[in-house]
Amino acid sequence: MTALLRFMPPAVTACVVLAAAVACSNGDNSNSAVPKPDAWPRIETPAEDYTVHEFNSVSIPLNSAATVTSREKDGGVWIDISYPTFHNTRLYLTLLPAASSENLAKILDNRRERMELNSGGAMTELTELTSDGGWQCLLAMTRSSLTTPLQILAHDGKNVISGTLYFNFPPATSPDSVSPIVDAVNRDLIHTLKHIRTQ
Repeated sequence: MTALLRFMPPAVTACVVLAAAVACSNGDNSNSAVPKPDAWPRIETPAEDYTVHEFNSVSIPLNSAATVTSREKDGGVWIDISYPTFHNTRLYLTLLPAASSENLAKILDNRRERMELNSGGAMTELTELTSDGGWQCLLAMTRSSLTTPLQILAHDGKNVISGTLYFNFPPATSPDSVSPIVDAVNRDLIHTLKHIRTQ
């Protein structure tokens, strides 16, 4: 650079030096460091790959990366689902048989009331669909909830599945920081509800 400046006319040399000085300046004449903005930790989400599980002649597709355990209790099947990358998170499902249409209506009313209580009156997005196996399904998403952001209710006239995604995070946790988990499990539950069927 020094050798090059020796061969340039003085006016050109001054322009080159001035341009270099401007390029190196940050424009505010201060040497203070600028902090980087805060970012939420990256949460690894599982692939969209599903395994069908059978519970009392009901086929339920669940994410293949999840650990699924079940037990019989109170005449139904209690299903616990955990994702290895989502700590402090558990999906609880319950499969109950309905002995009659009156019993079905009673179970559905009870579960709907519980879903409303869990949402705490917060804004909740509802998705209704019919599975390819004929199940009537409802998915409730309450993004502001730090305990139960996702809930489901589904039936085929003879069986009822209800469930909730449960978070165990400190109260100061921002809902935005767990949004990737909600989105991933919501995606999985949509797939589950679309393809649930009775054998």
